[in-house]
Amino acid sequence: MTNDEDTIQCTEHGEATATFICEHLVANPQQRWYCDYPSEDNPWPDAWCGECDAEFEKEGEWNEKNECAANIKIVCNYCYESGHASSIEAVEKKVADSWKQMLTECHQQLSAKQELLKNQFSLSRHKRWDYDQETGLLTFSNDGIPAVIANIEMIGSISSITDTWLWSWANFHFLPNVRTRIVAVRDLGEASDFPRLTVPKWYADTVDGWEMSAIATHVLDAQGVYRAPTDNGFLFMAMSDLRFAT
Repeated sequence: MTNDEDTIQCTEHGEATATFICEHLVANPQQRWYCDYPSEDNPWPDAWCGECDAEFEKEGEWNEKNECAANIKIVCNYCYESGHASSIEAVEKKVADSWKQMLTECHQQLSAKQELLKNQFSLSRHKRWDYDQETGLLTFSNDGIPAVIANIEMIGSISSITDTWLWSWANFHFLPNVRTRIVAVRDLGEASDFPRLTVPKWYADTVDGWEMSAIATHVLDAQGVYRAPTDNGFLFMAMSDLRFAT
């Protein structure tokens, strides 16, 4: 929820929510953003660049001695998201090589897992699928009779409207019990400096969705992935403990 004091008039996006970032991110968003992770109460936390973070670390906080270095600017939430999304391109070569290797290995692992699930459970042959966030279950059924059941963890979603990927740990429409374990993927991103795992939302297509799901499946030690169509794209779910209903 926002009030009138939280809204601004953006020249590009019209009325939007006010957010706060340093002047250096405004000038060049394609660099690492230093900020808290989004929360339901604060989806666009204050952000600053590496140069400003060095000043922040000197004091351990923002105060009169260092706040002038950041020269905080107000931008709308759409500009914030767009700028933050572009930061995924700020990757050093040695990190890019490690990222490419991980993607390749995880893709190979997922392909093998998906083939195994196809042979064991024939998921695509069932007439209907339904997921329940409260129970954390995905059920495949035929004529109202459950056939296969899986435990699920939401990985993320692709929007065909905005052409973006959104990690489930930043999607507060999901209940906590189906988006808690996925934080381990974000932790890997922090430890390895892989921005595609730590930036909540960025420009992507279905190939990106499968790649992120491959990494998530590896980190969560899941059995495979189910890609479910939505009204505006696709939802990717990690499946584990698959079993026949009867």
